[in-house]
Amino acid sequence: MYDIKAMKNLKPAYNKNLIYTRLGCDKNHTELSGQLYDEVEKLIKKAEETLSLTGAYRIMGIDRIDPPKVILEDGTVFSGTKLAELMKDCDQALIMLATGGSKIMELINKLQKEGKMSEAVVIDAAASEITDSVLDMVMLHVGQILRSKGKVLTNRRFSPGYGDFDIEQQKKIYRLMNGVSFGITLNEACLLLPEKSVFAVAGISGGHKYNDKERI
Repeated sequence: MYDIKAMKNLKPAYNKNLIYTRLGCDKNHTELSGQLYDEVEKLIKKAEETLSLTGAYRIMGIDRIDPPKVILEDGTVFSGTKLAELMKDCDQALIMLATGGSKIMELINKLQKEGKMSEAVVIDAAASEITDSVLDMVMLHVGQILRSKGKVLTNRRFSPGYGDFDIEQQKKIYRLMNGVSFGITLNEACLLLPEKSVFAVAGISGGHKYNDKERI
């Protein structure tokens, strides 16, 4: 097992069009008025400025894959048909988290209490997309390191709650990533708090096994 690596004060690139998609705006069929567009853009910027983005990851060996189960070197078992398919040629797993901090949810809750529901919806959508883009940043960072070692990172990742990779598996990632150290808590429904937090798993294949001097 490898140590948890943290990446703090991140400013990830993100696809703004995906925020509009979350808001139900199809750029090919939905045209916002100039004033409305400007207001949405200001709210997206406000979300970006309010977020306190942190990403983290660790690499763990895969003991074996017995679909739909992926068994890690420490005995942790992830279960998911699509996850097992993604990881079928992998000998290591990349475990990741991203969190936007507590201030963004305080802002959303404040807007809701003030009855500014439309503003809250825009901030919420922007915060979700920007926080998710932290995982893209983590994968890009790790992927660059892996390539120099002849290893390859899967293009895709899976988060608990997707398909049959059920939400209860948040508990396993929370433990593996020591979520409390990043200010994240897990409630009884296995939802992460602050809400703008996300876990994910990707696979690593190719090359040779790492030794202790090659940890990333």
